[in-house]
Amino acid sequence: MGGDRRDPGQQFAAAWEAAGAAMGEWAQRVAEATNDAMDKLDPAVRAAFEAGRAAVEAGRVRLTGLLLGCQCECGTAHPEDVGVCDGGAVLTRRLGDTDVPLCAPCAVAQGVAEMPR
Repeated sequence: MGGDRRDPGQQFAAAWEAAGAAMGEWAQRVAEATNDAMDKLDPAVRAAFEAGRAAVEAGRVRLTGLLLGCQCECGTAHPEDVGVCDGGAVLTRRLGDTDVPLCAPCAVAQGVAEMPR
């Protein structure tokens, strides 16, 4: 019985060995495909991340994803602080029926200008 290929133990061992080999080949193929995909995807993701970071640093992205610049009327909204505008909107302020995008320096300057003295 030692050399009989019909022995259930030997059949199981042979099947297990074949399954192990197939799993090894499958794992290798998946790893290669994943590495290929990452090599292609990585530069695109990095470029998108860098573009987003640059836009945020420029102060031009709101949480809603809209690109906005400061639309403050510096000369009339805070005439004593002309030139503080950094151009990048970080919040909006309702003026009448319109939300006006403001950069942080303009928002602060308008708040200070409206404070009672």
